[in-house]
Amino acid sequence: MLASIIQTEARLHNLLPQQRLEGSVPADLLTAAREWSQLVWDVAEQLGPMPLSKKQVEDGLNLATRPVFICGVHRSGTTLVRNLLDGHPQLCVLPSEGTFYTNLEAKLKQLPPDKWPAYMGTEWLRRLANPINQPPYWLLGRSCNIASPYVDFARYLLSWWQAIEQAPGTQWPHMAVVLAYASCTWGLNAKYWVDKTPTNERFLNHIRLEAPNARIIHVIREPLATIASRRVMEPGAGIRGALRALKASYIIARREGGLKQAGYLLLRYEELCDDPQATTCQMASFLGIKNLPVLGQATVAGVSAKANSSFNKNSSPGEILKASNPKQHTTLGKTEQALIAAYLGLQAGQLGYVMPKVIFWEGAWLRLKNRLLI
Repeated sequence: MLASIIQTEARLHNLLPQQRLEGSVPADLLTAAREWSQLVWDVAEQLGPMPLSKKQVEDGLNLATRPVFICGVHRSGTTLVRNLLDGHPQLCVLPSEGTFYTNLEAKLKQLPPDKWPAYMGTEWLRRLANPINQPPYWLLGRSCNIASPYVDFARYLLSWWQAIEQAPGTQWPHMAVVLAYASCTWGLNAKYWVDKTPTNERFLNHIRLEAPNARIIHVIREPLATIASRRVMEPGAGIRGALRALKASYIIARREGGLKQAGYLLLRYEELCDDPQATTCQMASFLGIKNLPVLGQATVAGVSAKANSSFNKNSSPGEILKASNPKQHTTLGKTEQALIAAYLGLQAGQLGYVMPKVIFWEGAWLRLKNRLLI
């Protein structure tokens, strides 16, 4: 069984891009990833759930009640926050986006319940091998002749699925994934588990209902830089959806920041980049964890992460770049900048961001033309 996994794993590895993938994912890469994850899952099912000790179950159930959700729109800096928390010994940090509320929960509802474990298992096996189509890959290590960490992960997932299947709420399939990952990485004793998912701020009421002890870290970024970065990363994406998501995120940030709730922390990407030591100290205080030097090192599953810029591809791994980048100003045309200012000027201003001045009638026409009236 392991020989087949190693062979299939090698085939997938040879198809993984050495640099960040530009454009759509090649069909042969998708096929190889599905074949590998299905094979691993089939072997795990044959071997059966991984035995859990009483202590593991107690620790896991306690950990399940203490999540940290990092949220904010795409390209706002959520990845950098996650990567800075990654190496802290008091945290179990998922190395790929969780996307349960934003994506996976709806997918599960389309399937019969007996298909849920295999769907979640194979999906997360692929995420652990190839999180975002750029290095680092194989976040649990590589399979060998005597063991496969991915079979172990799948078997742990089967175990935790049985242990928490009757848990209240809808998030328990995601918690089974978290606890399986924690079991593979000696993280069951962590103080918190950490999930980074862009736009999760839309689900704060749902999150708080299911996890009253949850901590929320909401990251915001200056609007022109956010949209410019997304334009580079997703050149084919329309601007309207990105603007609406950003406006909603700003409104939530303004509301939650005003309420000053104990479990909510608003972070500005610019402050994090320009003074990471002060901001990581703030995060440590918010989470009640030790302010260790590792909080200044950006990693993914312990491996140095790519630098926090979609514009600078030559930066050293783990480097934290300043927020300002002259290339951002050439990515968006003057009309696009005016549209962003017209649509987001009020909300951005309330959060302290200075936007370009736009004549009222020009702004109204741009919003009408782009169907951005609300």
